[in-house]
Amino acid sequence: MNRRTALQSAVIAAAAAAGTRIAAAADNDAKEIAILVDHWKKSKDFTLKVAEAMPAENYDYKPFADARPFGGELQHLGQAEGFYLGRLGKGAAPAAPRNDTSKEATVKYLNALYDWSIGVVGQLTDADLTRTFGAGRGPSVTGLELLYQAMIHTAHTRGYGEMYLRNKGVVPPEYSV
Repeated sequence: MNRRTALQSAVIAAAAAAGTRIAAAADNDAKEIAILVDHWKKSKDFTLKVAEAMPAENYDYKPFADARPFGGELQHLGQAEGFYLGRLGKGAAPAAPRNDTSKEATVKYLNALYDWSIGVVGQLTDADLTRTFGAGRGPSVTGLELLYQAMIHTAHTRGYGEMYLRNKGVVPPEYSV
């Protein structure tokens, strides 16, 4: 084998190996995004179970004077989710109902918000997860950090909703992982 043929073979082998690594990395990225999408689907399901558990007549319930009403607390959950995921630049979140924290308006809003959120998360790439974004307050954060902030805020606020349910004598739905 002459040098030219050997060199061509080495270049072709290196390109094939690099292509295999790129394909494997893309496959891993897709798996990671699929895991995140699955999390958002579970979050939607659980949040809607919490929303549905409260009787409509108790959507204006506040555990103390300075608290948001139950419907307002759940709408706040959605607004924060829209804020965090909206920073990723994949479109605007649905607007929360104005001056209407009723069960009907809140459940409708949460459905639309989570459908939007799941769509945003499903569009993400590894580049989106590692890119930095302005976070509003404080230093810039990566896309992955924005997702974590959204998850943490949602769990925290949904926990308030569960306490509202308990205060009204309603057993919260069980979380399923």
